[in-house]
Amino acid sequence: MIHLHLTAIVLAVVFFFITYFSIKNPGDKNAKYAKVPHMIARLLYVVVLVSGLVLFIQAMGINGMLYGLKFLAGLFTIGLMEMAVIRKRKATGQTMFITFLVLAVITIGLGIYLPMGPVTALFR
Repeated sequence: MIHLHLTAIVLAVVFFFITYFSIKNPGDKNAKYAKVPHMIARLLYVVVLVSGLVLFIQAMGINGMLYGLKFLAGLFTIGLMEMAVIRKRKATGQTMFITFLVLAVITIGLGIYLPMGPVTALFR
Protein backbone atom coordinates (compact mmCIF):
# COMPACT_ATOMS: atom_id res chain seq x y z
CA MET A 1 0.00 0.00 0.00
CA ILE A 2 2.88 2.36 0.72
CA HIS A 3 4.14 1.99 -2.86
CA LEU A 4 0.75 2.99 -4.23
CA HIS A 5 0.70 5.99 -1.88
CA LEU A 6 4.19 7.19 -2.84
CA THR A 7 3.57 6.68 -6.56
CA ALA A 8 0.29 8.58 -6.38
CA ILE A 9 1.98 11.42 -4.47
CA VAL A 10 4.73 11.78 -7.07
CA LEU A 11 2.26 11.66 -9.97
CA ALA A 12 -0.10 14.13 -8.25
CA VAL A 13 2.71 16.62 -7.68
CA VAL A 14 3.91 16.25 -11.28
CA PHE A 15 0.41 16.83 -12.64
CA PHE A 16 -0.05 19.74 -10.23
CA PHE A 17 3.07 21.45 -11.58
CA ILE A 18 2.00 20.74 -15.16
CA THR A 19 -1.39 22.28 -14.43
CA TYR A 20 -0.02 25.25 -12.50
CA PHE A 21 2.58 26.21 -15.08
CA SER A 22 0.36 25.57 -18.12
CA ILE A 23 -1.85 28.48 -17.09
CA LYS A 24 0.08 31.09 -19.05
CA ASN A 25 -2.05 34.14 -18.37
CA PRO A 26 -3.16 34.46 -14.76
CA GLY A 27 -6.81 35.30 -14.81
CA ASP A 28 -7.56 33.06 -17.81
CA LYS A 29 -10.55 31.04 -16.63
CA ASN A 30 -10.53 28.95 -19.82
CA ALA A 31 -6.91 27.78 -19.89
CA LYS A 32 -7.55 24.90 -22.27
CA TYR A 33 -4.23 23.11 -21.79
CA ALA A 34 -4.68 23.01 -18.03
CA LYS A 35 -8.05 21.23 -17.89
CA VAL A 36 -7.01 17.63 -18.59
CA PRO A 37 -3.95 17.58 -16.27
CA HIS A 38 -6.05 19.27 -13.59
CA MET A 39 -8.68 16.52 -13.78
CA ILE A 40 -5.97 13.83 -13.66
CA ALA A 41 -4.41 15.58 -10.65
CA ARG A 42 -7.80 15.62 -8.91
CA LEU A 43 -8.18 11.89 -9.50
CA LEU A 44 -4.71 11.32 -8.07
CA TYR A 45 -5.60 13.46 -5.02
CA VAL A 46 -8.39 11.00 -4.27
CA VAL A 47 -6.01 8.04 -4.62
CA VAL A 48 -3.51 9.76 -2.29
CA LEU A 49 -6.22 10.46 0.29
CA VAL A 50 -7.63 6.93 0.26
CA SER A 51 -4.23 5.23 0.39
CA GLY A 52 -3.10 7.69 3.09
CA LEU A 53 -6.19 6.88 5.14
CA VAL A 54 -5.46 3.14 4.85
CA LEU A 55 -1.84 3.72 5.93
CA PHE A 56 -3.05 5.92 8.78
CA ILE A 57 -5.36 3.17 10.04
CA GLN A 58 -2.55 0.61 9.78
CA ALA A 59 -0.13 2.84 11.71
CA MET A 60 -2.41 3.74 14.61
CA GLY A 61 -0.63 1.31 16.92
CA ILE A 62 2.85 2.62 16.07
CA ASN A 63 2.79 6.37 16.63
CA GLY A 64 -0.77 7.63 16.37
CA MET A 65 -0.33 11.31 17.08
CA LEU A 66 2.47 11.95 14.59
CA TYR A 67 0.65 9.96 11.91
CA GLY A 68 -2.46 12.01 12.66
CA LEU A 69 -0.47 15.23 12.21
CA LYS A 70 0.96 13.93 8.95
CA PHE A 71 -2.52 12.98 7.74
CA LEU A 72 -3.78 16.50 8.52
CA ALA A 73 -0.72 18.10 6.92
CA GLY A 74 -1.22 15.95 3.80
CA LEU A 75 -4.90 16.89 3.68
CA PHE A 76 -4.05 20.60 3.91
CA THR A 77 -1.29 20.18 1.32
CA ILE A 78 -3.72 18.68 -1.18
CA GLY A 79 -6.19 21.46 -0.41
CA LEU A 80 -3.51 24.08 -1.01
CA MET A 81 -2.53 22.43 -4.29
CA GLU A 82 -6.10 22.72 -5.50
CA MET A 83 -6.51 26.29 -4.21
CA ALA A 84 -3.23 27.39 -5.84
CA VAL A 85 -4.44 26.29 -9.27
CA ILE A 86 -7.86 27.89 -8.81
CA ARG A 87 -6.33 31.12 -7.52
CA LYS A 88 -3.86 31.26 -10.41
CA ARG A 89 -6.82 31.11 -12.77
CA LYS A 90 -8.11 34.16 -10.89
CA ALA A 91 -4.65 35.85 -10.97
CA THR A 92 -3.85 35.66 -7.24
CA GLY A 93 -2.10 32.29 -6.84
CA GLN A 94 1.44 33.21 -5.75
CA THR A 95 0.75 33.18 -1.99
CA MET A 96 -1.03 29.82 -2.12
CA PHE A 97 1.81 28.33 -4.16
CA ILE A 98 4.44 29.41 -1.61
CA THR A 99 2.28 28.15 1.27
CA PHE A 100 1.88 24.84 -0.57
CA LEU A 101 5.66 24.50 -0.96
CA VAL A 102 6.27 25.13 2.76
CA LEU A 103 3.58 22.70 3.89
CA ALA A 104 4.71 20.08 1.35
CA VAL A 105 8.24 20.18 2.80
CA ILE A 106 6.80 19.70 6.31
CA THR A 107 4.59 16.82 5.16
CA ILE A 108 7.42 15.09 3.29
CA GLY A 109 9.72 15.57 6.29
CA LEU A 110 7.17 13.94 8.59
CA GLY A 111 6.70 11.09 6.12
CA ILE A 112 10.43 10.42 5.98
CA TYR A 113 10.85 10.64 9.76
CA LEU A 114 7.98 8.38 10.84
CA PRO A 115 8.49 4.63 11.43
CA MET A 116 6.95 3.56 8.10
CA GLY A 117 9.15 6.05 6.23
CA PRO A 118 12.19 5.20 4.09
CA VAL A 119 14.89 6.46 6.48
CA THR A 120 13.56 4.50 9.45
CA ALA A 121 13.13 1.38 7.27
CA LEU A 122 16.86 1.45 6.49
CA PHE A 123 17.74 0.89 10.15
CA ARG A 124 15.41 -2.02 10.96
